[in-house]
Amino acid sequence: MTTDQNKEVVRTFFRAFEDQDEAALARVLSPKLQAYVHGNTEPVDRDTLLTAIKGWNTMFSGTSFTLEDQIAEGDLVACRVTMHAVHSGGEFQGIAPTGAPITSESLTLERVVDGLIVERRVATNWEDIKQQLTAVPSQAQTAG
Repeated sequence: MTTDQNKEVVRTFFRAFEDQDEAALARVLSPKLQAYVHGNTEPVDRDTLLTAIKGWNTMFSGTSFTLEDQIAEGDLVACRVTMHAVHSGGEFQGIAPTGAPITSESLTLERVVDGLIVERRVATNWEDIKQQLTAVPSQAQTAG
């Protein structure tokens, strides 16, 4: 595949994440996927990543991604991504839903082989997200 085709596979992943399209996610993630997330020492497999994405979309509504930069060489695609979402659902790392919007920048590196993402590395500042969520009163605090 060309580097442009590999970049499109990664863009498809982000669109499917936004659209909560589990079938499209499964189509671009290899059954042998190894995903590494900043802060975790061990990779997770495709099913674990799909479960995590579903959980994220339960906790955060309106998740959208802006690909600020995307560079490809060989089978690697690097992205600088800005994510926007609203903490409207379940608890996130011990924080009850706040209704707060978040913005987070991540760096990702995907390895694409035969049209499938076989490896994914993500660096996200989770502490910054937690700080954004705790900087505003929760919905429960403002309702009562």
